Amino acid sequence: MTTTVVGWLWWTKSIAFMHTAVVQFGVESTEPDDGTLTAVFIDVEASELDLTKTAERLARTRGGSAAGYESDLTVTSAVDVSGLAVTARGRTPGRAQALAIAAAEALSSYLSDVSPSGARTFTYTVVDQGN
Repeated sequence: MTTTVVGWLWWTKSIAFMHTAVVQFGVESTEPDDGTLTAVFIDVEASELDLTKTAERLARTRGGSAAGYESDLTVTSAVDVSGLAVTARGRTPGRAQALAIAAAEALSSYLSDVSPSGARTFTYTVVDQGN
């Protein structure tokens, strides 16, 4: 007599790892330095559009659906710097980190495309938070 046990590892579906990458904002002047002191303050607030556009770009570059990416990502205002924090959820630490970095790069690309041009240009730098 043979007994077969079929089971499902339900707990592997419920484990999630989180990782955050930040898109830091900066400003560069496109004009020569005239010696005057100039201050620029950047106040950043995350919007639903940031998440939507990030997910759409990920779907185009990595495959899959934008809705699938949206469910695994959050975009919030960064705490310690001027910028936006992208937090990704993954089944392994490596997948969460890879998705967070790819999403931050997609968000940076989107922001670069919609930034106004003029005497000063915005810069966007992706920084892995290493968590």
